[in-house]
Amino acid sequence: MAKKRATLSDLLNDLTYRTHYDKNRLICLNEHEWDGLPEGIESRHIERLLFSPGFAVFFRDPQMDYMVLEGSPDGRLNVYGDPLGYRVHGYNYQRHLQAEDCVIIRNNLLALPTEPFIMHYVNKITEAERTMDVNIKACKTPVIFACDDKDLLSFKRMFQQVDGNTPALFVDRGLNLDSIQAFLTGVKFMGNELMDYKRSVESDLLTFLGQNNTPVDKKERLITDEAEANDELIASFADLQLVARQQACKEINEKFGLNVSVRRRCPVEKPVDTVEKEGDHVSA
Repeated sequence: MAKKRATLSDLLNDLTYRTHYDKNRLICLNEHEWDGLPEGIESRHIERLLFSPGFAVFFRDPQMDYMVLEGSPDGRLNVYGDPLGYRVHGYNYQRHLQAEDCVIIRNNLLALPTEPFIMHYVNKITEAERTMDVNIKACKTPVIFACDDKDLLSFKRMFQQVDGNTPALFVDRGLNLDSIQAFLTGVKFMGNELMDYKRSVESDLLTFLGQNNTPVDKKERLITDEAEANDELIASFADLQLVARQQACKEINEKFGLNVSVRRRCPVEKPVDTVEKEGDHVSA
């Protein structure tokens, strides 16, 4: 069976998805900055593994010194369900480690990767954006024309001029314009609604990533309580990732005598307990 050729729509669907996926992946990989790492280990080496599969194994090799690689549990578990050993691997490298000889750097307390969450949101964003593209294109041709076969080529050329934003159409005197029948498609412009939906999904994604954002239409003002609640949610999601990384730093420093630390490049400001409510005034 011949392989189906990709259509322009297929290519645009893939391009839109990939664009938003890569954009948000870059945000994830650049969220945290690691300091004090041994020579040869960079922040991106760690964050790439935390994005997927969700954890990294930090250890010291007798010949190659400190390393951080992808790994998998060897199947042995302690009474708490924690692995007793790991099989680590890199390019042209593999090794079996006991749990006491390494430190697990987790993306969060459950060692869940960020990638599936990104894919979930990016799929929704892609659907919204591609629907907008289709809707805008449909709004450009809100009418279907019916004509005789002999005039079909002439009307196609007229449409090409319309599609090219030609300010005036020139036709032959012999063209039978009375043979044209027009049918309205009834297409409604949904761009504003779809854009609001897309922004809502993007805002939800940024909140999950612990990035500051405003989850409402700029036309409406956030009251103080709503703003504080949103800031608390963003800070909570930011801590989900930072706390797990800081715990790994503590274990690395204690086990290997290093001075590794991690911080967010753009710190999230946590809301204070007492904020002047909107509309309240302090008398002199």
